Amino acid sequence: MIKNIMSVDLEDHFCNLPHTEWDKYESRVVQNTKIILSLFEKYETKATFFTVGHIAEKHPELIEDVVSRGHEIASHSNYHIDLRKMDEKTFEVDLKKSIETLERISGEKITGFRAPYYSISEKNFWVFDILKKYVKYDSSIFPVKTTLYGIPKAPRFAFKMSDANPLKEDDSGKLLEIPPATMRLPIIGNIPIAGGFYLRVLPTSLIKLGIRNMNKHKKNAMIYVHPHDIDASRPKINGIHPRAYWGIKNSIKKFEAILRNFEFSSVREIYLK
Repeated sequence: MIKNIMSVDLEDHFCNLPHTEWDKYESRVVQNTKIILSLFEKYETKATFFTVGHIAEKHPELIEDVVSRGHEIASHSNYHIDLRKMDEKTFEVDLKKSIETLERISGEKITGFRAPYYSISEKNFWVFDILKKYVKYDSSIFPVKTTLYGIPKAPRFAFKMSDANPLKEDDSGKLLEIPPATMRLPIIGNIPIAGGFYLRVLPTSLIKLGIRNMNKHKKNAMIYVHPHDIDASRPKINGIHPRAYWGIKNSIKKFEAILRNFEFSSVREIYLK
């Protein structure tokens, strides 16, 4: 059986707001992450936790718990800012801060990154020049077309990125790109099945079908979940889009069904050993 990749975007339920407002809200990340960790234990799953540096700084004991269970820590930036709103210098400062914080708390070398909101487009490919200086892999290019993000012509499966063109494969490339899972449909093209919003709103049967189709072609599916995706009591906050709450009532059952039907491990276990 093909091992797929499980990932957690380790952020709190208010992290889509400017970080200057975060202290106004009750943190729920620890209790929700503990539920996810328990499910991982139940189904013998290892995962990569793409972690917001500031959240790690607020909850170092949570990071220590994640690491003690054999999971991998990677960067999800320091303040969860849309990269399309940052310049090169600001991004590099934020990235370095997140890596320094995560390495200090976890005691491990940070080798991976995922952009908040999958916010890499053809207009900010300079991000990859910076990433190559600090990490070995990225998981930020979503090969789909949505109103929020996506590069539909990007490769669907993991590839070494060409230095000349981030959308081209080059076995000698310095950066491994691991796109979130998609399913290709005739005429329509790629549709996202990876997790998060799609875990909450898509039929479980469709997600399973998409993963099986990837595995049939000997490709592993990169799946992701946020702690707040499984929080049925998530409080509503002004400024958070209503879609963040869609499908949340049944999401934990759907997530468990995915864990029960497929094998998962971390990026580190599958690609870096």
